[in-house]
Amino acid sequence: MSDKPRRRNNSRHAILDAAQRVAVEKGANKVSLDSVAKEAGLTKGGVLYNFSGKDALIRGLLERLLETYSPMTDANCQELQGEANPTLRSIIRVIGQMQRLDHNIPMAILAAAAENLELLQPLREEIALRHQEIRKEAKDPDHASLLWACGEGMMLLDMLGLLPFDGDKKTQLLKRLEELAEGLNS
Repeated sequence: MSDKPRRRNNSRHAILDAAQRVAVEKGANKVSLDSVAKEAGLTKGGVLYNFSGKDALIRGLLERLLETYSPMTDANCQELQGEANPTLRSIIRVIGQMQRLDHNIPMAILAAAAENLELLQPLREEIALRHQEIRKEAKDPDHASLLWACGEGMMLLDMLGLLPFDGDKKTQLLKRLEELAEGLNS
């Protein structure tokens, strides 16, 4: 068996790690093939071997972001199967779990992708699918949509550092949102 795919996979992860560090430490506008190569300790050619260009690199970061959060949501949803509004409640739970993660990473990735809004398409599709499932599961789809938007809005405000209350209050409010979602079909 050849080592090339393994090495490529390892360097791909190292490049994505480097791109995240550049975006977080220096700003999303500083993510370039040159800056990422320097951060990863590679040549620009080494980055280009794994990613055909900056858009491919940003796409890789967004895919990684989805690969992180989608399984968390799926696992929570599986745990809640048979109960009221499992998708909505799993998203609310994941929002709570995410407060323990570094918010700079998703914000930097989203900011970098904002340079080319088409790169956000996979994220749009994931959000649309989850929202469709939330509406399908709920007896009152509009109420469920409002609860979902509250949770997502709280997460975004938190990521932007604009949340007007501390983490304990956020946890309390997310718990209340999940309680409302649980009782939504009663």
